[in-house]
Amino acid sequence: MEFEGQKNKFFSARERVLLKMSALPFQANEAINSLRGNIQLSGFDIRVIGVTSALKHEGKSSLSFRLAKSFAALEKRTLYIDCDIRNSQTVSRYKIAKQCEGISEYLCGKTDLNSIIYATQDSCLDLILTGAVAPNPSELFSGDLFARMLKTVRQEYDYVIVDTPPVNAVIDGVLIANRCDGSILVVESGVTERIQVQRAKQQLEFAGVKLLGVVLNKVGTRKSGYGYGYGYGYGYGYGYGYGYGYGYGYGEEKKSGKEKRRKTDKNAASGRSGQDSQSEK
Repeated sequence: MEFEGQKNKFFSARERVLLKMSALPFQANEAINSLRGNIQLSGFDIRVIGVTSALKHEGKSSLSFRLAKSFAALEKRTLYIDCDIRNSQTVSRYKIAKQCEGISEYLCGKTDLNSIIYATQDSCLDLILTGAVAPNPSELFSGDLFARMLKTVRQEYDYVIVDTPPVNAVIDGVLIANRCDGSILVVESGVTERIQVQRAKQQLEFAGVKLLGVVLNKVGTRKSGYGYGYGYGYGYGYGYGYGYGYGYGYGEEKKSGKEKRRKTDKNAASGRSGQDSQSEK
């Protein structure tokens, strides 16, 4: 039985999963808190928030989970929903050992909603995982059951953070974002091309999605360890309220196509300069 109508009740009998995660550097944590503050000031009763990106690997899943933890730190009852059924990283990233049913099983009618909501070691943070890989996620998210699910959890929680698939890769992201009160578009600094951001923005707007703003992610990442910083402004000029860069990255920083082309052009120019010098001699 679903818990519709049982607003603000805590379920002590709910199953618990343990999450293993590292602490963020101070500057990165402050960037997340600033993003949280901007969301709270972005309009009345905006509580179901989608987090998406144009392409995969831009950091939207890490950002959405950290954002959920940030709301929970204010003692706001928060639910994180992983809707990236095709390519979820939550179980492996946070080393969740328990075998969990998730949104796939619920949307297929195999279990009820209360059975897929798991408590965490944070008393104010619950989560819904993706569960089994489904062959038809777009059909599952376009159904009425998903809309009713969001309506139910909206009554139970202060904030619901929904991690969606990239909107340029599959239609799932747009379908999910359309059910939220507003959505954030995550853009990877120095990597995502302008045309991809424009395409993502257009798809969200055509679907009637309220775009709260753009987060410029991985600003100032270094080749090793943590890199972080703020990307003040509006990213590529889109959004309504903020462009805070949230940049923590592990391992070697990958170079964008533009950076590689600049390096090639520079080497070519050096080669021509050397040839010209030889000619003058």
